[in-house]
Amino acid sequence: MHAVVGPIVTRAGGYAFDSWTSEEGLSRGYSYRRIEDAHYARNIEIRSRSKGFNGPMVACSTVQEFASTLADHALAAARHRLYRHEPSA
Repeated sequence: MHAVVGPIVTRAGGYAFDSWTSEEGLSRGYSYRRIEDAHYARNIEIRSRSKGFNGPMVACSTVQEFASTLADHALAAARHRLYRHEPSA
């Protein structure tokens, strides 16, 4: 399973981060009132995903990096589905 943790962004009067896994898809993060709380929660998420996690994990620093990484994963998944169903020669 792959996992991607997004950067902290401002949302709904607070600070939040999103995450994505190949099994669960995109998960919108809780909006924290203090940026320090958002950083703490994001660091815990990164550590928990790293421990006991058998797939690659990426922690993105920018929204552009997060979007690009998700697009790369979507493209790889589409290619996998396409070639998996193709008969071998």
